Amino acid sequence: MNKMSFFVAAVLLLVSIPASACETVTIVYQNDLHGWIFPSSTRIGMNRISRILEPIFKNEPSSFYAVSGDLFTGPNLPTELRAVSELSIWNQFWKQLADQGFGDRVLISAGNHEFDYGVPAIDGFSSGLLCANLMTVENQPHFVPFRVKRTAEGLRAGFIGLLLEEDWRVLGMIAKEHLKMSPMLTAIKRVLPEMGKLDLTILMIHDHVANISRLAETLPSELGVDMILSGHDHYIFEDPLKVNGIYIFQAGAMNNCYGRADLIVDGGKIVSLENQIVELKVTPLERAMMLVKEKVDELNGKTVAVLKQPLLGTYLRDRENSLGDFVTDAYRWAAKTDVAMTNGASLRMDCPVPPGESYDLKEGHFKAITPFGNHLMVGEVTGAQILEILEGEAVNFRNQVSGLAYKMDRHRPEGNRILDARIGGVPVSLNSVYTLTHNSYCTHPKNMEKYLHLKPGSIKWKATDLVDYEVLAKYARHLEVIEYPMETRDRIVIVP
Repeated sequence: MNKMSFFVAAVLLLVSIPASACETVTIVYQNDLHGWIFPSSTRIGMNRISRILEPIFKNEPSSFYAVSGDLFTGPNLPTELRAVSELSIWNQFWKQLADQGFGDRVLISAGNHEFDYGVPAIDGFSSGLLCANLMTVENQPHFVPFRVKRTAEGLRAGFIGLLLEEDWRVLGMIAKEHLKMSPMLTAIKRVLPEMGKLDLTILMIHDHVANISRLAETLPSELGVDMILSGHDHYIFEDPLKVNGIYIFQAGAMNNCYGRADLIVDGGKIVSLENQIVELKVTPLERAMMLVKEKVDELNGKTVAVLKQPLLGTYLRDRENSLGDFVTDAYRWAAKTDVAMTNGASLRMDCPVPPGESYDLKEGHFKAITPFGNHLMVGEVTGAQILEILEGEAVNFRNQVSGLAYKMDRHRPEGNRILDARIGGVPVSLNSVYTLTHNSYCTHPKNMEKYLHLKPGSIKWKATDLVDYEVLAKYARHLEVIEYPMETRDRIVIVP
């Protein structure tokens, strides 16, 4: 053979070798999380799992994260949040990784507890829910039966989801939707031809290990199944089982640990395998923080209202804000006065809400908003005094308002800065007398000039038995749903 022929033959030989030959693969796996996916003083949350996965995904092109069933049913959640909260956290977890280009590395298969509250919606899991043996009456898979992932290194990995066949709860739920279970072996034989040639074939099975082992014994070698990521029994396999040449993995439960399998795959075979179980522990700092949070949550008590729009004001003290609108509305409602005011500096906690979502406000939240325990004070003021207060606001803005709307131009001379002022929609009359609510700190004689721009003694205040944070809680309970759109601030208009 001449040199040129030898060179061509060598090139052809190299081209003919699969790109996936002798590739490293990392699989991080969990099972039976059972809702324990939020941070606490004893457990980590999915935010930590995300931080664990990100460097693995970045450094190892052929790496995956797989959960073999039972995301649902664990903590003592309110009835309306069961399955909803777990799914919401999972979808946000998946989205965070998907936004970085890693969404196709994350897989989850169905467990029996996914059916505790009915059959999950087909599109409920943003990642897709793998299950090849839950069938429609037309004998088609109801969920996504499998995923085939071709990595940047050229490796083709196939994942098939399978669910135990004889759980009476699952059977009852799927019967209501006219669905049926197919034998696992039947499902495997049906979908494998659709998946094409694979370098790594992985089953994600949620069933008793004894049943999984019997299935592995019956799998013909020509199907090419390499490994099974299992769930249901909550076992920890430090060393994977090996049945009929197939590795079986499982990593405990309740988000207490995860498994990591580092493989070398050559010619469609696992030629090297290292497995480790990693315990997931909260750090001392996380535990200290969460212990405090849990005490605060405990003191917060029951939910009194649902917040639909953010209540913000702690960093918006130089203008009207939604938190101030809510608080002063509550004061005016409770004291039954024409006008209510409060100094922005007394508002100490914002209540943010992501767009399109809602937030449960509990009794304790209101004590965090107004933590000083001031009583509400009621006084009678003339229209002239109202305008004097507003003139002072034009120079040194202090107060949020309710029942009062005004427009000011700070560039105009003293005494002419207020362009319009209305109480209850009617222009303020200089000689009319109005009732005004404020808090006991600002109405104290030593603070009158600072916060109301009036001399001490110019208003006779009457103390009430109304405490600020108690009033907020009662008003929130009265409203039931709190919604102060940020874009409709029109009580205080400041001319630029």
